[in-house]
Amino acid sequence: MPLLRYGVWKGTPTAWSGRARPGHGHVSFTDSAGETFDAAINIESRSFDSRLVCWFIRNLDMTRFRTRELTSLVRKFHSQRGRQSLGLNYLRGGFLNIDDGILLSSSVPGENNDILDFLNPILLMAIGQQATMYMFGERYHDGDEDEQNGMHDIHMNQGNSGQWARDNGTYQDGGILLSFPDGHWEGIFLAFAVQATETGSRGRPDPSGPTFAELLTVTVPVPPVALTLFPAPAPAPIPLPTAGVAIQAALVKPFGDDQRPSRGVGETVYLFNRTSAPVSLDGWTISNGVPGQVQALHGLIRAQSKKAVMVPGAPLSNRGGSIMLKGERGVVVHKVTYTQQQAAGEGVLVYFQQTGPSGAPTARSSRL
Repeated sequence: MPLLRYGVWKGTPTAWSGRARPGHGHVSFTDSAGETFDAAINIESRSFDSRLVCWFIRNLDMTRFRTRELTSLVRKFHSQRGRQSLGLNYLRGGFLNIDDGILLSSSVPGENNDILDFLNPILLMAIGQQATMYMFGERYHDGDEDEQNGMHDIHMNQGNSGQWARDNGTYQDGGILLSFPDGHWEGIFLAFAVQATETGSRGRPDPSGPTFAELLTVTVPVPPVALTLFPAPAPAPIPLPTAGVAIQAALVKPFGDDQRPSRGVGETVYLFNRTSAPVSLDGWTISNGVPGQVQALHGLIRAQSKKAVMVPGAPLSNRGGSIMLKGERGVVVHKVTYTQQQAAGEGVLVYFQQTGPSGAPTARSSRL
């Protein structure tokens, strides 16, 4: 049964608490009525797999949205229903590359490892700059049956099984679009690891398709164990899960001088390991395409985690260029390119799609 009170609420975010209640963060916001409302943002699932799938798009391509209609909305809640509405559809709307989703838990030690490490900077910047927020989800009641004062279900609302199957529907997915004063847009889109990546016309799971957890986790092969009375030949080496390690983003132009940054963070490449096991980076390198300019890597990158790598040995050109990640024996794991325009702003992260080594995906930029 589709969500009964699904819609989009246009307003201004005023406060964010990442752990306001178990399993949820909360955004306070206002609209033209002058009241303060609440939005519950899931940071974990109540299913057996508590992880969420996240897409944080820091420079959103609005050609995939009906931007003129969105911006003309009055700052209040607007009900939406059906294919012709402004409602979001993750699997059919064309604004998401499902394979770019990141599986994240709600609480992992260290930096850039859990969902709040990604949500906090986006939402706090939106509050500080008084961005216009378009929040998609279901309006909810709190206390008095006649009082509607908030939003929830701000995540994908199709592909559900079990007790959540009643919420299935199409063109009723939740999410947050943020319009900033400088003209750029950002997007926050969330789903649950257990949801299906393929659905029917009513949003019900297609059993032939994988869940997000199955699609986005690269499983490390385990060699078979065999008993023998005679010496066996040495087993073939198990290939490292290099296809699951990719360049996710790069800080090409830090604040201040590239080699002496004013905020202590120099040129940095962010790697993401979406496999089910840690990967040793010993013997790996990052290069910029210039002969002799190479940054050696060391240590581990944990399963389903991001790792920031400073690259003084492979300076990133502000005029555009390429970044190449190589594994052991010089095998190319991932290569990306970016333009001078994308690297023009100080403190701008340039994000890349996670394609294979032969691809050179177009980058997208985002402000820190």
